[in-house]
Amino acid sequence: MLRPLFVGSLLLASPAGLAQTAAPAPKADEKKADEKKAEGTTPPAADAPPALPPATLPFGDDAAPPTAPAVPTAPTGDDLDRLKAQLKSELKAEVQAELKAQLQSELEAAARDQATAKAAAQEWQEERWIEEVKPKLNFLELDGYFRFRFDAFNRLDLGTFDPAAPGTNGLGRGTSGFPTPTLYRPFDGQGCTDGNPENSPGDPCSTTSEDTQTILSANMRLRVDPTLNVSEDIRIRSTVDVFDNIVLGSTPESLPGFAQNPTLPLPLFAASQNPPQAGLNSIYDAIRIRRLWAEVMTPVGQLRFGRMDQNFGLGLLANNGNKLDQDFGDNADQVVFGTRIAGHIIAPGYSFSSSGPFGRGGGAGAGGDLNQGFFQGEQGQRYNLDPRDDVHSVLLVIAKRDKEEDIEEQLRQGNWIANYGVFGVYRTQQYDIPSYYTAPGGASVTQNPPVDAGQYVNRKANAGIASVWGRFQVEKFRIEAEAVGIIGQIDGTSTSSGGLTSTAADLKTVVDGAVVDNPLFILQGGAAVESSYKLLGDALEVGVDGGIASGDDAPGFGHRPVITQTPRAGDLDGKQYGECLEDGDVEVDGVTCTRRDNDITNFRFDSDYIVDMILFREILGTVTDAFYVKPHISYSFTPDLGVRADVIYSQAVFASSTPGQQNPLGLELDLRAWYGTDDGFYFMPQFGVLLPFAGLNHWEETQLSDEKFRTAQFAWTGQLFAGVQF
Repeated sequence: MLRPLFVGSLLLASPAGLAQTAAPAPKADEKKADEKKAEGTTPPAADAPPALPPATLPFGDDAAPPTAPAVPTAPTGDDLDRLKAQLKSELKAEVQAELKAQLQSELEAAARDQATAKAAAQEWQEERWIEEVKPKLNFLELDGYFRFRFDAFNRLDLGTFDPAAPGTNGLGRGTSGFPTPTLYRPFDGQGCTDGNPENSPGDPCSTTSEDTQTILSANMRLRVDPTLNVSEDIRIRSTVDVFDNIVLGSTPESLPGFAQNPTLPLPLFAASQNPPQAGLNSIYDAIRIRRLWAEVMTPVGQLRFGRMDQNFGLGLLANNGNKLDQDFGDNADQVVFGTRIAGHIIAPGYSFSSSGPFGRGGGAGAGGDLNQGFFQGEQGQRYNLDPRDDVHSVLLVIAKRDKEEDIEEQLRQGNWIANYGVFGVYRTQQYDIPSYYTAPGGASVTQNPPVDAGQYVNRKANAGIASVWGRFQVEKFRIEAEAVGIIGQIDGTSTSSGGLTSTAADLKTVVDGAVVDNPLFILQGGAAVESSYKLLGDALEVGVDGGIASGDDAPGFGHRPVITQTPRAGDLDGKQYGECLEDGDVEVDGVTCTRRDNDITNFRFDSDYIVDMILFREILGTVTDAFYVKPHISYSFTPDLGVRADVIYSQAVFASSTPGQQNPLGLELDLRAWYGTDDGFYFMPQFGVLLPFAGLNHWEETQLSDEKFRTAQFAWTGQLFAGVQF
């Protein structure tokens, strides 16, 4: 700004100097000029330039003759003033223009600098806002689902249940684990006398014509998974079931009976449903808290502690049951710490598998009420009364498992993905107290726990469990598999108390004239594989699944090994050990058996690993002592609408485990369609039909009251599933 102002001042000063030198005239000359002016003439100025001649017209006929040039006259004082004013105005305008241009340039530069500074400041403010003002953390998050299921089961007892079978003490005999209708009357119209067939106990006859083969039922469940976000690194999680698989119509207000509700003695007049209450009108309460645990993120990994879900791989060994159509779910009281090393999850942990009797401190003898060692009804902290009867489990998980979005991105780029893992558990127990677990009606926890050492058993049990899982994906192909193995030994197999020195009371044999206690050995294994390949723009999917669970040659499949019946050939279920294989001629202390079945080799798939709709899920309860092959095909019309068909062939590993003493079990066809929406609604109708094979017939040597029960008949089910996820 100094340089233009200096130039401007110089230019403004120049006209003033010029005016001062040219304008003044002597006073005498001015006086003479005035006199001449009065006379009519104007004298020329001394230094005045000559005047220009007047303009002339073109020459022609009408042209005026040229006139003599005018005599130049000197400028007057007014002319000089006007000239100075004009020069001053021009110089001023020029200087103003230059100043304006310079000022405009400087203003534009300043504006650019200011805009740059403002943009930088705004960018800094935005970065600072992003860094410091984070989205508000939701303290409470709710996830879960509501589901409704309607089922129609027709002849899932396979038509083989004989309620009057000889030698069953009126319990009957069948080849299916699915119950018959309570009004099951298979002898209708077959020579019933006074409502009973010949030589038949009970009342298996009826003169009515109602259907006795179909069961219709509806149930529902609300599962809520609340999460309390204490901070970015700490949260508390839980799983709560409301109306857990409650059968619709199962808690009418008339259910408590006459004594509890005398105003509504008949269900015919029930106008409402009461909330489920354990011990009054239901087995379970309306609300069941299944899990509760905390997760704490540290700089080196995550710590979890509490009662949490347990899941690994396909779910053959540990399955959390969190899918929409699953019923059970594995939970574990444990402490686990997980960290990530070289892309792998390393998670060691300890599980409180069983603690045995617990109680609240009380008194004994002089210290309190006689024989009242504990006050179970008193509020306060409970304690594990003895760590020596605990079941201890130490676990380790090593796995590489990518996120689903990362897998999809890698597959889109044409890369292959491999995920895998190992889940290992070592479990041990020194002492056990069978009477604590076998007390009826929950007496173990509502009454004083046993404190007599004579009720214990020296269990001496150890087991090692391992599961290996892997998944490989490339382009449109996926294959996933899991294999499980269990090995263990139990020295004391008694299911009744016998004292601290008692061991294998149930596995005694005579060896060289003496009674010997035999340990129980466990060796089990199972595996499953799932595969799929997508075609037609991922709309069509085909694949083949399969699985096998090791078996045991003992009678029955062994899904429910603690049933009270002693299994024999042709039975559907029973424990897989203890049978006397060779009986000697010498009796020692009441024992004559010289060789006894002292091993368990049948592996049981987790019941939440669903293979089909009828055979394994309903009739047998799970996959055990069997293998299956399942080709499947599905087509998706849209991402939310599709159909699927499965064909499952099943066969037993040991024929001696089946009711029919044959390996083939059946061929099943399952059909389903599904529809879903983006806001969480899901609807799925299903239909399944089972053609049973010889393994599900009655053995030819099994005694029946009627031959009509010997051959298994086809069964079918139709199901409607509706749910809402959130």
